[in-house]
Amino acid sequence: MTSPAGPQTPIIDEIIIRRAETVADHRACQDAQRRAWGIQEDGYVIPIATMVGANLHGGLVLGAFLPDGEAVAMSFAFLGRVEGRICLYSQLTGVVPGYQSHGLGYRIKMHQREFARDEGLVAIAWAFDPLQSGNAHFNLSRLGATAVRYIDNMYGERTDALNAGVATDRLIVEWDIAGDERTPIAPDAATLLPRLIPTTAGPWGGTDPDAVPTAGLTPRFDEWPSLLIEIPADIARLRRERPELAERWRSAVRQAFQSSFARGYRAVGVVRDASSTPRRVFYVLERPLS
Repeated sequence: MTSPAGPQTPIIDEIIIRRAETVADHRACQDAQRRAWGIQEDGYVIPIATMVGANLHGGLVLGAFLPDGEAVAMSFAFLGRVEGRICLYSQLTGVVPGYQSHGLGYRIKMHQREFARDEGLVAIAWAFDPLQSGNAHFNLSRLGATAVRYIDNMYGERTDALNAGVATDRLIVEWDIAGDERTPIAPDAATLLPRLIPTTAGPWGGTDPDAVPTAGLTPRFDEWPSLLIEIPADIARLRRERPELAERWRSAVRQAFQSSFARGYRAVGVVRDASSTPRRVFYVLERPLS
């Protein structure tokens, strides 16, 4: 990431997460967006008029503000529809470097949930890169969202620091904010469930994905109420150091999700296999037996 480094010891207790109210608030959220994603082109920054319009008509613009008005995290959401239901669609949520790993993203999601419930909505939806293992774990395992939709190259190729030069494949997750909490996934799922993407040990110490043999898996799909889809533990490092391998992973994961979603599976969580070196990360997918 090329955005400026933040303070070494941010004072999190002084940060207030609230709705953007003034033009200055919206400008501060624009600046937070630039720094969170390392954006160099203004074309990727949400216009103030768009944020204000959404904020006044059913959407929500949140900022994590310091006492001086600087925003160190932000989110932008608007009304949308998923499977016939009106939902809050969260277009983006980002935290400025130096303030990450302090729970601001979680606090913002809790504010979104409270807002959506007050508005009578039952779900929040958003998109994320399925190869980002940290985001996957946060979205599915911590928040309890699920996914049944995979979109190829959703935004086209971009130039920001996080997405430059790669296809922007995305999972669409749905967070049912009115439903009951799901039963936790068994901690040994990573060693017990079948794995959809076959892999081989690579000479670099990790794993290389093979093609997903979907044509030969149809009978076995029928036998599996649950399965695993592996992703790299650190896709950012792979994209820097082994871009060809990163692209093979993207292709294999795309094929695996599309094949499993077509057969009625839903991504419900993420598990890690700490017994392997390096650590391996898997989505858990489930489907009804009948």
